[in-house]
Amino acid sequence: MKYKIISKANPLNRGAKPKYYATPVYSGEIDLKRIAAELAALSSLSTGDVYNVLINFVEALPKYLKDGYKLRLGDFGIFKVSFSSEGTDEPQKMIAAHIRNRKVLYTPGREIKNSLNDMRFEHQSSL
Repeated sequence: MKYKIISKANPLNRGAKPKYYATPVYSGEIDLKRIAAELAALSSLSTGDVYNVLINFVEALPKYLKDGYKLRLGDFGIFKVSFSSEGTDEPQKMIAAHIRNRKVLYTPGREIKNSLNDMRFEHQSSL
């Protein structure tokens, strides 16, 4: 994977010298139709059948997440809901309206996680 170097100032100390960090350079995007076509080529299913299953899968996920489930998808990994809330002085004052920043967290399965261990990096010059 390619990366580029960016500088970032310290937001807590604007006078400090900026530091340099690596950031990914993406090769593009792969859409659901392409994934469906590649999976269909590995199976006896048509691209349309695989695409339909993937679309239905994506449509089903929010229901389970809203119902409070962690979605354990085998070696693919786990999806779960996370959120933060405003603090209150007493537990009785904590109400659902204080909940903020809802988001979905994804934790890759062991196979996906381990596959990144041998990832090679290449600096993309800014020329």
